[in-house]
Amino acid sequence: MSDFVTFRELADQIGVEITTIRRNVKRLNLEIRNEKTETSKGALVQCLSTDNANKLVLHFENRDKPNSESDLAALDRFGYFYIIRLIPEAIPNRVKIGYTDNLETRLREHQTAAPTAKYIGHWKCKRSWDQAAMDSITRIDCSLVMNEVYEGDIDGFLNRAKDFFNVMPESSDKPKLSEHSPLKNKH
Repeated sequence: MSDFVTFRELADQIGVEITTIRRNVKRLNLEIRNEKTETSKGALVQCLSTDNANKLVLHFENRDKPNSESDLAALDRFGYFYIIRLIPEAIPNRVKIGYTDNLETRLREHQTAAPTAKYIGHWKCKRSWDQAAMDSITRIDCSLVMNEVYEGDIDGFLNRAKDFFNVMPESSDKPKLSEHSPLKNKH
């Protein structure tokens, strides 16, 4: 058994793209190793030590479990849910859907692998809505390629996304406090 795990192996295990692995490795300040593997045909590929790979996997397993007030605040923050056409000239019905805090940066990341990728829609989205939005938008008339990449009717994706976000509150909407709420005195 090797003492390292490639970014590709981690991406496949966790179910995310390599760019997500790179971003989180950087965020967690994990040391990157460059190693030759049986499948890399002699080329060096990015890897993590087994210990660091386990830390990264644990990070992904725990990322949606808020365990502090700051974690809860992060789920309450607004970003963007997006639909990107990855290769419109070759596979016009293939899209990548997901959540981001920064639309411009996220598109540039996708364009490293798919230079002609472009947004076909994006909506203000609370981080905690991400999975529900994805489930709603991909519930019918499409097929999963892998991770967050789907093939299907483009208008169908857009219409289901519009329907979903039309019923969600605006980022400025706050619930009215009850006159009996202990929070009332804090405001």
